[in-house]
Amino acid sequence: MKKINHQLITVPLEFKVACRIYMISVQEVLQIFINHATVFDSTSRIYSQGYTEAVTTITHYILAKDRNAVPSKAFAKCKDTATSCLSMIVGLGRKKTGQALTKRRQCRTPVTLLFETMKRVYAPKDKIYLDEDSVLELTKDFCVLCEIHNCYPKEYLEYFMNKISLADAHSRKALKIEQPDSCYALYFLIADGFERDISIIATLTDLEMDFYDRMQEMRLELYPIRDLSERTALLREFYLDYYYQLIQQP
Repeated sequence: MKKINHQLITVPLEFKVACRIYMISVQEVLQIFINHATVFDSTSRIYSQGYTEAVTTITHYILAKDRNAVPSKAFAKCKDTATSCLSMIVGLGRKKTGQALTKRRQCRTPVTLLFETMKRVYAPKDKIYLDEDSVLELTKDFCVLCEIHNCYPKEYLEYFMNKISLADAHSRKALKIEQPDSCYALYFLIADGFERDISIIATLTDLEMDFYDRMQEMRLELYPIRDLSERTALLREFYLDYYYQLIQQP
């Protein structure tokens, strides 16, 4: 039987297309997601930009995953420590007063203690490689969230990526249909510049300039089409054609 590599991440084609069109790297988007998935924000009832979207994405994955709830084995030999640390984090998360930033910082100590005492079953390494040149740094919070829910890091990341379709998102926006979940919300936060250096102005090639001009024309051409599926299919074909042209360039 072939052994499954739980470190190998599969990047969906439509996610690659979305990142290429918005001129951001897959690595950058996923790293921002990882950095904003914290144990504190998974318990907090107060909205924090980026953090709430990241932990909600993880929550949705856990709820959607078809399995019986199994207690985490990561904390079997440090139950008292885990109970104490998690109680402290939950207490801060449910506390109505105080700034989220301050409480998130206060959670660093219990999260570090959890990270250092737990058995790392699902997140045994601190890094995951997308390829030889692209590495994702796993935070202590992210690793703890993996162990709490018995999930490999790739599960959260692939769930997030598989939810992103630029053709679907743009069609929904044009038809004034609500975006379905937190994955879209987080992706477009990042695409709009969240946690990114957007001071550098990219130099566009002729192919890229023609594509963005054509995008504007497509909005007018597709206006009579009010069916979401039909509109999405046409946009998907248009975006994929552009993506393949890009990757075939020398």
